[in-house]
Amino acid sequence: MNVNNPLSAEVLTNLFRTSPKDPDRIINREGITIEFKESYNHAGMAQYFKTIASFANNAGGYIIFGIGDKPRTLLGLKDNNLKKFEDLNVEIFTKNLLEYFSPEIKWDHCTFEFKGLSFGVIYTFPLENKPCICRKNAEEQNQKYSLKEGDIYYRYGGRSERIRYTELNKIIENSRKNEEHKWLDFAKRAVKIGVDNACLLDLNSGVMSGQGGSVIIDEKLLEKLSFIREGEFVEVKGKPTLRLIGDVIGAESGKLVVGENTRKVVRAIETADIVRAFLKQEIVDEPLEFLKTITSESSANLPFYFLIEQANIEISDAIKVVEETKSRSNAKKYLLKRLKGKYIDSKQIANTQSKAAEKKREYREQWVNENIIIKKDECKYCVDSILSLAKNEIENHFRYISKKLLSIFESQYEDASPALAQSIRNAICYLDEKIYLVNE
Repeated sequence: MNVNNPLSAEVLTNLFRTSPKDPDRIINREGITIEFKESYNHAGMAQYFKTIASFANNAGGYIIFGIGDKPRTLLGLKDNNLKKFEDLNVEIFTKNLLEYFSPEIKWDHCTFEFKGLSFGVIYTFPLENKPCICRKNAEEQNQKYSLKEGDIYYRYGGRSERIRYTELNKIIENSRKNEEHKWLDFAKRAVKIGVDNACLLDLNSGVMSGQGGSVIIDEKLLEKLSFIREGEFVEVKGKPTLRLIGDVIGAESGKLVVGENTRKVVRAIETADIVRAFLKQEIVDEPLEFLKTITSESSANLPFYFLIEQANIEISDAIKVVEETKSRSNAKKYLLKRLKGKYIDSKQIANTQSKAAEKKREYREQWVNENIIIKKDECKYCVDSILSLAKNEIENHFRYISKKLLSIFESQYEDASPALAQSIRNAICYLDEKIYLVNE
């Protein structure tokens, strides 16, 4: 799981993997990190909160809205359901969550577009300081969704339940160890700085105290400061900044309140997106996310050298990216082979009078003269003939070839036989290698 960006297109596309036999059925099941809901409704907050708290106390996880139950079919959110999710107010949702659970739970959400449908996704980050405890009761008609004051919820398989002794004891022990490590790290920093030079900042009161006395940061100054979270970089000319290690938590005790109400839409990266981006020569926002997606596809015969070019990295770096991407698909292994030198071979057309050879020669001539006329029943001859073109011929006629090949892909690929589909992919990869692989 990509903890740094759990709502990236790469991660979500992998979560939405569908069955080859039934493309409308999702493969993933509900489990420790996933829960599916058919619809979204503000009235269901208690059950959502219970699941969110259970994720936070375990390894984090996703609530995905728009998935049917038994079988797990792709339904998507529609009309009023979709509008409610898209209008979800982050500040209000977080405030309500804080009313029922403490400490604060970090979460994020987006609308995910996949196969022409829209899905709601809420991701809960695992808590650093566990456990998260229910602060007050919430009675629901279905008692399994009710919240009880003092309860701690934990994710077991596909269920959110009261925590058991073994898991609670483990959380308490880990919390004790983490506290010890924090104090030890704090002491090391203080020793390094020197007691006379060190001071403490109380974020509740704004009082900074040390050996030299106390300094109080005025609320007006606090409003003008930009808090930079550790690991991020922000530069605003002329604006004072304070580097803050930790989180700025919204509350009513004088702390800064961070608000957000931005609609976030993530679009799935699919085979067609990668092919179209290459043949249309589009600039993609996250080329490495496209590259990672190929590792989970049914075939690694997709153009990717143009992605490496856009990412402005070396092939050796691309290999590392693929190696570090988690995937159970065989496409990852084949993709690494291609990156390490397994290229699409050019195919010289046999000098015979066979129908196949004659047709390929005709189409080859049409490609270089830019007057291609494709007959549906001869599409494979047409596509296969591209592999006989030399690098300079492809470079000279790339715009024309890519435009016509895109037309073939759009009209033929989805219903193509396995042999024709492979020929189309091979031709596209061949173009990609001839144009972008410098040492080919």
